[in-house]
Amino acid sequence: MPKLKQSAISVAANVVQKNITARGVYFGARTDSDFAKLLSMPVSTYGDYRRDPRRWKLDRLIMAAMALKVPLSWLVTDHSGETKE
Repeated sequence: MPKLKQSAISVAANVVQKNITARGVYFGARTDSDFAKLLSMPVSTYGDYRRDPRRWKLDRLIMAAMALKVPLSWLVTDHSGETKE
């Protein structure tokens, strides 16, 4: 049976979640509770977003970008091909 291709929205949502996770770790977040505190949201809300990144809404992404001290454009950009120098 052929493997189904992820939708563009799902791929983009996963990129956003990976970037939030990576930047949160930079600030010392390790658990859902740490991330929720860093992003000023309830733990259950962050857990929902982590499990289904398509649930992120623009207002929450803007607040997350501000909390993580990055531009919103950074959150939605795929950085997987970048190398550290």
